[in-house]
Amino acid sequence: MCAPDPNAGRREAARVENNRRHAEYKANSIKQWNKEADFKQNLKTIRGLGRSRSEADFEEVAIQARGKALSEKEDLARQYFQSKSVNSGGRSNRYGGMKQANYFSKVSKLDQQMFKMATVGEAKAREGIQRREQAMIQKEYNALGMGPQFGMPTMMPPRDRAGQLMNSISFGLNVATGVMGLFPGSDIRLKDNVTKIGKSIDGYNIYKFRYLDSTKEYIGVMAQEVQARKPEAVVKLNNGYYGVDYNQIDVEFREVA
Repeated sequence: MCAPDPNAGRREAARVENNRRHAEYKANSIKQWNKEADFKQNLKTIRGLGRSRSEADFEEVAIQARGKALSEKEDLARQYFQSKSVNSGGRSNRYGGMKQANYFSKVSKLDQQMFKMATVGEAKAREGIQRREQAMIQKEYNALGMGPQFGMPTMMPPRDRAGQLMNSISFGLNVATGVMGLFPGSDIRLKDNVTKIGKSIDGYNIYKFRYLDSTKEYIGVMAQEVQARKPEAVVKLNNGYYGVDYNQIDVEFREVA
């Protein structure tokens, strides 16, 4: 077992904070999922029912305008033929020609209005429908916002090796005593479940492992390998096992959070 770690309280607080952040992120993810479901449904409504209603409204206005124009043309024709003068020549003939010209001018204006409604009017109406639709869609996007952000990971404070002496491992094995406690027991004979996870810049193999009587996992090196590369960084403890002075190598000894 290891002696009490001066940073144990800070490490436990980091674990609690990390668990809280994960729970908060999960809850916000569920909320975002619900918002996205509503967003997709709203888009279907805007692009389907909303567009259909707008087009139907325009079509109704266009039909009413065409009906009004036809009714006005009918009234103009009735008035013209009821008041049409007999062509008797002279001034009467000129007057009749002026009335006829006036009649066709008014009919032409009504035809132009219907043509404008069927072309320019319809184009503007459809453009307006498109713009309103895009504005409504943009509003939905703004309401959706960004998904939950986890942010920077919670940093686990390192063990305070300077203030922590390695105590007995188990089976009566004394890993370190006195000043030797500053050097973590890195002898491969004290470890179990050893898995290589990488290599340092200086070429030291990095492992994840457990001590024989512990369920906790640690990351570090094997003393026998370090001894072959840098013997001055390895210390033989008074129980016959080896420890490593991690201050002399580019690997950090730490507990897996």
